[in-house]
Amino acid sequence: MLRQQQSIRFHDCDGLGHVNNAAYFTLMEEARREIFRWFNPDLQLSNWSLIVASAKCDFLAQVPYGVTVDVWTWVGKIGNSSFVLDHAILLPNSDYAARGQATLIHFDYATKKAIRIPDDLKHLLYLHADEPEGVPALRA
Repeated sequence: MLRQQQSIRFHDCDGLGHVNNAAYFTLMEEARREIFRWFNPDLQLSNWSLIVASAKCDFLAQVPYGVTVDVWTWVGKIGNSSFVLDHAILLPNSDYAARGQATLIHFDYATKKAIRIPDDLKHLLYLHADEPEGVPALRA
């Protein structure tokens, strides 16, 4: 599992004074940066090889402006050319604010086709498949 702290910025919030629903997806995307580097160490767009096939988020509690949240990321399922990343966003008091998931495909942008995940990267993904205890399940 990977852990990352992120500060809630003013532009993450809406007129209701809490994080806007769209910003949760940005928090989770930012938490995936280390995994992006496994596939593309320099994060060069010309070498990009991942594409998001689906993303979802269950909103569990409001997140106010100015706090620092913990974003946990772990690998769920690993297929031949795709993998699932699970996310949990925690408030400073350790309450869960959100639970998310994204399916990523190892993708060749030139041919517009999915490509096999190399064994060394699969191994690295498996090393981060440790789901933390007590995380709420995603809603159906």
